[in-house]
Amino acid sequence: MNNEVQRLAYNINFEAASFFYIALLYFYLLKKYYNTSQINNTFRRLVLFQMTSIFFDVAASIAISFAKSVPLWLNVTLNSLYFASESFFYYTLHLLFLSFGVKKKFGAPLLFFSRLVLVAFMALLVANVPSGIFFSFQNGSYEHGKFYSLCLIIPLVFLFDCSLTFLMIKKRVSPQAYAVLLIMLVMSVLGPALQYLYFPNVLLTNFFSLVSLNMCLFVLVSPDYAELTKKKAELNELQKHLEAKAAIESEKIHKRDKQKELLSEQIINALAETVDAADSNRAGHTENVAEYSRKIAYMMSLPKSEVQKVYYTAVLHDIGIIGIPEEISTKAGGFTEQEFEAMKRHSVIGERILSKITEMPEIAKNVRSHHERFDGKGYPDGLAGKEIPLCARIIAVADAYDAMTHERNYKRAMTAQEAKRELLAKSGSQFDPNVVAAALEVL
Repeated sequence: MNNEVQRLAYNINFEAASFFYIALLYFYLLKKYYNTSQINNTFRRLVLFQMTSIFFDVAASIAISFAKSVPLWLNVTLNSLYFASESFFYYTLHLLFLSFGVKKKFGAPLLFFSRLVLVAFMALLVANVPSGIFFSFQNGSYEHGKFYSLCLIIPLVFLFDCSLTFLMIKKRVSPQAYAVLLIMLVMSVLGPALQYLYFPNVLLTNFFSLVSLNMCLFVLVSPDYAELTKKKAELNELQKHLEAKAAIESEKIHKRDKQKELLSEQIINALAETVDAADSNRAGHTENVAEYSRKIAYMMSLPKSEVQKVYYTAVLHDIGIIGIPEEISTKAGGFTEQEFEAMKRHSVIGERILSKITEMPEIAKNVRSHHERFDGKGYPDGLAGKEIPLCARIIAVADAYDAMTHERNYKRAMTAQEAKRELLAKSGSQFDPNVVAAALEVL
């Protein structure tokens, strides 16, 4: 009895180690062998059923060693699952052979026969529960039934199918692969035969299967994976090349965009200087309003792109003055009512001129609205509050501040403090309070 217990413990330890090994092999295949060819998919399933078979064999062996403590139904279930998973292993082995390619008129009958044997054996395993035709438990010990030999004959039937298939695929596989399949076939027969006849307490079946699976892994599947790895490396190299080329092209585009942006800014500034040059009272006005507007926009935490648009709009805010008669636009002193009405048209004229800039259509709209008042008493549309674009509200404050702090032929310049007090006084009526608050921080 002690020798039997020692042999059983040896087998359990050996199988447990085999299980962890085959589990590593299976998850390695799942992770690395991403090719979904029929051969690779079948090989994965073969490893899975081998792993399942070893697991249930270990579980059944442990349960048998404690047969008096383990419920009878659990012992029967574990042993039945072991035999079932072994059968699925050999059935999948036949599928592996078939996956190399067999003419339908031969392959279909062989596959049908394997499926018939599998279904029949599953039915017999179910029938074994009440009858004990394969195995049973008598007085707490595991006993072979009258038809126990079927548990070993069934795998041999599958292997017979494999042998017939093996003969048909010779011309479809390389000599190296064919040799490995032959070794696998021989070892699959030799393992259970030797175990049944001479070594009932040594797990030759699983050992031989593991050796066969390893040979298949490195001879049948690895070349395919190696080819995929090579292709993947080539793709990675191509990707790096394309990324480098894209980076160069992106840099070129960035430089062109910068050049376009610089050219646009220079053209905008040239247009603004044209307006200022026509009237000595306006010297530096456009530049000042643009800078003040930019500072206010930054203070209000506008995105960088919006700040830039505010700046461009401020540079062009008085472009419409070129459409006003010179005797009015350059007049020193106050305007008559008619002259003022004519002067008020400059914002509308500015919109018409700038409407040709299709890349930034909002510039034209903002220029039209930069003389609107927060209380709705401005021109040309009488917009109020947030109806007025934010950019126009910012320019209105910057424009007024610069006008107040610079001397004209018809008025003295205010100090910065006086101008700020004036802005504060008109906050909520002429100007947006939020814009005035930001302006007071940066001007």
